[in-house]
Amino acid sequence: MKALWIALITSTMFVSVAVNAADVKVTWQDPSSYRDIQAADMQQARFQEQLFAAFESKFESLAADLPDGYTLSIIVTDVMLAGLVEMHDLQGQPKQMRVIRPGYYPEMKLTYSLVDADGNEVQAGDEHIRGRELFGQGRLESKQRRRGVELIEYEGAMLDRWFKNTFKADD
Repeated sequence: MKALWIALITSTMFVSVAVNAADVKVTWQDPSSYRDIQAADMQQARFQEQLFAAFESKFESLAADLPDGYTLSIIVTDVMLAGLVEMHDLQGQPKQMRVIRPGYYPEMKLTYSLVDADGNEVQAGDEHIRGRELFGQGRLESKQRRRGVELIEYEGAMLDRWFKNTFKADD
């Protein structure tokens, strides 16, 4: 009986999250021209797929705070990830790694449109979003390091700040 209640409560939580979330549509415009989405330690196509999925998931989680029935459309026109990909010697093996140092902040250019349930455009704009230094910045980014660390940790913080400042709730 206890397991049934836990299952019921858990499923209700997932339903309520889905009901309150706005729809998000992300378009990746000409990714081959982006300034820096270079893979460090895997095939570029696989990295790009994981990277875009992480960004889309981030946009969806942020849009959960928007009113029900709204649609947020985003066209991403440029991405520059935090840090630079450099060659490093690890245990006698040369490896490419994304090195995150102060001053190598992420950037993203995008166009967005927020439409209400009736199809009226509520808000729109062209943005050039820039990140900033985070506590603990200055790490080597590798598969081993990335375990337990969000793929877009610095970029996610940048999007959190942009979303908070752009879509302020009316009080």
